[in-house]
Amino acid sequence: MKDKKYQYTSCYYCGKMTRMDKAIKLSISARLKPDITGDQAPSMIISSPMKIYICPACARYRGISKKDIRNKNKEQEILKKLGIEV
Repeated sequence: MKDKKYQYTSCYYCGKMTRMDKAIKLSISARLKPDITGDQAPSMIISSPMKIYICPACARYRGISKKDIRNKNKEQEILKKLGIEV
């Protein structure tokens, strides 16, 4: 039996090294709500989506499953479970 070489990534929450094929992948875009008046507002804000990986243990603790991630209608629910304010 050949020894497989897996790629590993660290969990966003606990930092545990997890195999890439087992980790849950999420792309989170920054939602900026600046408390700046209209005169001081910047002309352009550039924010690219951030890809995070969550280990199965942290996902189970937060109640996130791969089926929820595939369903785009539950995006707000998932962000609340992750502790990200919308």
